[in-house]
Amino acid sequence: MKKLLLLTVLLYISLSAQTHRFIYDVVYRPDSTSAEVRKANYYLDINPDETFYYERSFFVSDSIEKVSGLRTFNGKVTDLLSKKIKTKQYVLYSIQSYDVYKLIDEPKINWKIEKETKVSSSIQAQKATARFGGRNWIAWFAKDFPFQEGPYKFHGLPGMIIEIYDDKENYHFSLNRSENLTETQLISFYKNAKSRGIEIPYSKYKSMLLSYYLDPIKFINNGDVKIDENNKLGLDDGRIIYKPEELRQYTFDEQHRIKKYNNPIEVDKAVKYPEVKK
Repeated sequence: MKKLLLLTVLLYISLSAQTHRFIYDVVYRPDSTSAEVRKANYYLDINPDETFYYERSFFVSDSIEKVSGLRTFNGKVTDLLSKKIKTKQYVLYSIQSYDVYKLIDEPKINWKIEKETKVSSSIQAQKATARFGGRNWIAWFAKDFPFQEGPYKFHGLPGMIIEIYDDKENYHFSLNRSENLTETQLISFYKNAKSRGIEIPYSKYKSMLLSYYLDPIKFINNGDVKIDENNKLGLDDGRIIYKPEELRQYTFDEQHRIKKYNNPIEVDKAVKYPEVKK
């Protein structure tokens, strides 16, 4: 736990605040077979009626837009997650190319509260365990916060989840700091996602991901884009395709990347991709 978690902040949550913001450090392994880890910052905004969970890049982009009026986004667009506090229903907004899909979920996590406690950065925390998403999770929650929330879809403990990780350390969430904001915060990307989002079941969503994996250049094969000496194609990874024959290597690389980095938080929902063939 970071030293930024001051005791004065933890013991006093302003009841006049409209948004209680919790910022988590997330360390994860995108490839479960590798020791390589990546780090990210995620924000959890608890508003009066709804919570929002999103990567820091959304916050940065939103801040720039509020100051300059320009909509920019640095880095890969990730998913956004919201939850109605009264219904406990989560909505995952998955951004795929120019489309936004809404995946509805109402997970039930059966927590086992343990007797073990610890103090970290002046926070008194208690241990809890659960099986969720195909993984075994160890959580530490703090009753100093008057919330029963946590990062991602983790919720339902008698206190705020300040740290949670799975027993194989594929994912480790730890609270960095918290803020009380007097005005209700709503990231503009959520507004757009809510208005554009198309609700689909997980089964159809997984089929879409598999379809893309099998043919990453379908939009070219369908004739939507033509590549010749006068037309070049810029890809998301910064690569420029000048010749049609270069697409074969791109297809292989993209399939290899997708299959390699297929280690979602809910591993039981992972798409089963076939072997890459070059």
